Amino acid sequence: MSVLSMLSSQVGDKTEGSNKAVAAECIEHPDYLDEIDGGLKSNDSNLVSDCIEVMTEVSTSDPELIVPYAPDIIPLIKSKTTKTRWEAVHTLANIAILISPLLVSELEYIKSLIENDKSVIVRDYSVDIVGHIAAYSQDIAKKAFPILKMTLDKWGERHAKQVFNGMINVAKLCPEYSSEILGYAEAYKDAKKCTVKKVANKIMKSN
Repeated sequence: MSVLSMLSSQVGDKTEGSNKAVAAECIEHPDYLDEIDGGLKSNDSNLVSDCIEVMTEVSTSDPELIVPYAPDIIPLIKSKTTKTRWEAVHTLANIAILISPLLVSELEYIKSLIENDKSVIVRDYSVDIVGHIAAYSQDIAKKAFPILKMTLDKWGERHAKQVFNGMINVAKLCPEYSSEILGYAEAYKDAKKCTVKKVANKIMKSN
């Protein structure tokens, strides 16, 4: 039986249950992922959404299994289907540090997602991608930093947790930005969102 035939849209399951079950099978049998990867190229948008959701589930626990499929996942950040788009950026956020050089060429488009996508989930994981690849090298950190600053300036607290976690990565590789990052953190030390306040104060305590 084809593993694709077990996916939610193919069995009439309106929940994520079937896709989660397939993901568990893929972790046990990684070769099944080749068929899931093939499904990413389908003309059936529901099947594509199912397949990228499986990739997300697997990448959450076993990111290294998904790395070989990154070239087929990256184009899906441009999908017109919101669910496909958010699962794609979620998957890429999970494996970002492992494929950072591949994602650098997509930074401008990822920036546009952060600026303009109507989905908060898409924006959240897009910021995560930028923040995670900032830990890869000094050169990438320098490319990521302006995008993180733009995000904070445009969206304020909405994505500030992800921004500050990324700025922590930037500061480790680019200490020349530390004082600027500290200034941003100080501006959010009394943020309304507890998660934002916590990471902002973490930055302040480390300086």
